Amino acid sequence: MPHPNHKLELPALYGSSPLGFLAALGTLHLTTHLLDQAPRLSWADADAPAILHTHQPFTHHAFAELLATQLPPKPPNKEPSKDPLALVPGILTQPRHPEPGSPNDPLQMPIDTALIQLRAYAHTERQHDDVHARWFSALVNSLSTIPGKDHKANTPQKGRPDKNQTLYTRTTPYFGRSGQMTLPNNWAKAAELCLKSPAHLHAALTRWQRIDNYAGANLDYHSTGDAHMVSHGKPTQQGVPGATWLALHGFVAFRLIGNSNRPSATSWDTTNHAFTWPIWHRPLTATAITTLLEHPQVRAPEPDQSKLRNLGVTALYAAPRTRLAHGDGPLQPGRRLIP
Repeated sequence: MPHPNHKLELPALYGSSPLGFLAALGTLHLTTHLLDQAPRLSWADADAPAILHTHQPFTHHAFAELLATQLPPKPPNKEPSKDPLALVPGILTQPRHPEPGSPNDPLQMPIDTALIQLRAYAHTERQHDDVHARWFSALVNSLSTIPGKDHKANTPQKGRPDKNQTLYTRTTPYFGRSGQMTLPNNWAKAAELCLKSPAHLHAALTRWQRIDNYAGANLDYHSTGDAHMVSHGKPTQQGVPGATWLALHGFVAFRLIGNSNRPSATSWDTTNHAFTWPIWHRPLTATAITTLLEHPQVRAPEPDQSKLRNLGVTALYAAPRTRLAHGDGPLQPGRRLIP
């Protein structure tokens, strides 16, 4: 099969930015389902924008319109969309578990419920080449659990769990949880803003436009909006809806792993609570990128730079997650580790 021969540089999606990198991955995974032949992704160099390689030419406007077809349908009467993840409906719309003390995020579900759903999705994948199982297992970590809360004290239950204690799944560590944030409501808000103004998707690819009072999904440190950074002199959240919506779709590239109460994920440093990722110069498909992200040299504490060069890697970056008083904070700006 011939390789893609049309290149579209995405000027806003820099590989040195955690939000830019994740948005580039989300862009690739979305278009993989839309084009007849698999697109590929590369970077010309470290600290350079992403390049999408396709079998047909695109302008930025035409490509943004293609991505917009994956937004949920516009709901009537200005109501919020019923399913923000249109590619695999049903995953983000399940209700929160009703048991007292259960987490407020519906994706943090009882482990038995999660395993039943995953088995059903896996069966459908084998029978009909459906992709629900892959997305479900990238968002819901059924290999690592947390106990519910004591609904009277509103604190995690202590001690060894008894046979009647409910254990709940975790979600992907790429979503920073603070306050009452949940992965479904963050996804829904990003989709809602992109539906309201389709220009957000074009801006996500070309030149980010920050909007007031939008926090994003804790993927971008610059969205914190300190008072000295805005014209009116008051601190406010200033997120990038289009890039955030694309980046949420990038979560599917990372495998969730864990051992009981020790969760982990591809490219996530559980010791330092940091996202680490490579930049590469060879055009790679989504499948090849997954292989690269999981390569031992990319994940090594002290990687061999010559071996990384042989893999086509031009740089490695890290972005630790900040901490807030009531939960996770945004990822810090990317810091180059090598070279």
